[in-house]
Amino acid sequence: MSLSELKEELAKLPEEHQAELSAYLEYLLEKRPPGFAADLGHKLSDPDRSRWVDLEQLKREGTD
Repeated sequence: MSLSELKEELAKLPEEHQAELSAYLEYLLEKRPPGFAADLGHKLSDPDRSRWVDLEQLKREGTD
């Protein structure tokens, strides 16, 4: 199931179930290590192109 298909199915859930899912996703986000969001933000805003990864390269490496 693709992410877009999953989103479509989730939109069909009753409001109560969507709220429960939202709370669960927030729980998962908060379980990440301290500083995760700040570290990720720093990496995403890195202007040094030598540390960037090409999306196609990442896709290839992810399937090995």
